Amino acid sequence: MGWRRLFLPPVRGLCAAIALGLLPIPANALCPANMATAIEQQIQHPQWQAGQWGIDVRNLSTGEVLYSYQAEKLFLVASNVKLTTTAAALAYWGTQHRFQTVVSAVGRSPELERLRLQGGFDPSLRDQDLARMARALADQGIQRIQTLEIGGAAPVWTEPTWAIEDLSRGYGATVTRLSVNQNALAIDATPQQIGQPLALAWRQPSATLGWQVVNETRTVATTEPEFLESEVTNRQITIRGQLHVGSPAGDIRVPLPHPASYIQAQIEQALQAAGITVERSVFVDRPDHLPQILLRHASPPLAELMVPINQDSDNFYAEMLYVALEQAQPGYRQRYLEGHRIGTAVLVDGSGLSRQNWLTPRALTTLLEAVSRRPEFPLWRRSLPLAGTSGTLRRRFQNTPGRVWAKTGTLRGVVALSGYAEPTRHPPLVFSIVLNQAGTSTAELRRGLDAIVLQLLELTECETELMLG
Repeated sequence: MGWRRLFLPPVRGLCAAIALGLLPIPANALCPANMATAIEQQIQHPQWQAGQWGIDVRNLSTGEVLYSYQAEKLFLVASNVKLTTTAAALAYWGTQHRFQTVVSAVGRSPELERLRLQGGFDPSLRDQDLARMARALADQGIQRIQTLEIGGAAPVWTEPTWAIEDLSRGYGATVTRLSVNQNALAIDATPQQIGQPLALAWRQPSATLGWQVVNETRTVATTEPEFLESEVTNRQITIRGQLHVGSPAGDIRVPLPHPASYIQAQIEQALQAAGITVERSVFVDRPDHLPQILLRHASPPLAELMVPINQDSDNFYAEMLYVALEQAQPGYRQRYLEGHRIGTAVLVDGSGLSRQNWLTPRALTTLLEAVSRRPEFPLWRRSLPLAGTSGTLRRRFQNTPGRVWAKTGTLRGVVALSGYAEPTRHPPLVFSIVLNQAGTSTAELRRGLDAIVLQLLELTECETELMLG
């Protein structure tokens, strides 16, 4: 008589006890043998007849496919595209890479003939950083600049297939080698009493001259959904949305389609505040530096820059990272995916805003599985939203068994969720679930997708063959 030994990590002792019949199987447990039936009952419901599901679920440790449905079919996956951008950047640069903004000059203190501030695709550069750089220049004895050269303020790239509504409502990103405050005007929206409009406050009043603001917001009860969006037409900004009464202020970003004059104004204000006079400013498109390097400002490391991309689904950060990668090594992301034997991937941007991005659920699980084998995996997983806790999943899957780290994806008629799940009674999973169904609200699509994720969290090792004759 031969025996097959069941190897389980120590934290799976409960699963082993269930498998050996020492403990009863919980009433809500989902056995692997019943998994296909349970999921298919969900996706074959009449409300999804007009849609297309793509699902791939694997055991993260062994790679065993636990469930697959149209996993090799191409789908719109929205912001799940960001997973390909951050994974490729991580492989190319590593976790500690920093993007640099360089200040160089011709001349000597106290008056410089030329000073050039050259951008290096740092998506995090803010006016506070400019202020610190200006003070550092003043500490070097600089009092006057004859010509300030601003390098990299012209738009580098905008994806032509982005929808007009995405560009006008603030989802699109104007990528420039040198950006300040994500090339956007910032507004704080504070809830008032229920039924009242949100109180809107500009963070940089001096940058908003000439803009007309239309406030179409309201404060709502905690039972209603929260959202904020902006729409830009000519010199008018319309703010729409709603926040719960008592919630903290919401952050609204109004991207500038032509940010050069805004970038110039922020730099000049920082220098003036530091006591440095600028006689004239010009824009330069060349990426080189002047002979004297006065200072270098480094971005946070890539491990930190990934967090707003994956956790908060920040389109600007994603596009800046994608364009920087393309400038450093054209076509690298596509080659990276092909090197991991990821099937057909049609990708045109870094964020997933375009409806000409196409990926398969199998491609996403293959990518996630590949990254899980890399030494930087803990940092990668930490960059993903944690269900019920952080990022775009902070209000989903609350008070549920197990844990989920996953990237969300949302366009009109599209929802996606790809990542890692840790059921309490089963080894960890890697999964990708996509639903494309136009004409259905995002909230309803998410409810259908979330129901399947909840089933994954109930997965239980309740059937194990222990003895072989």
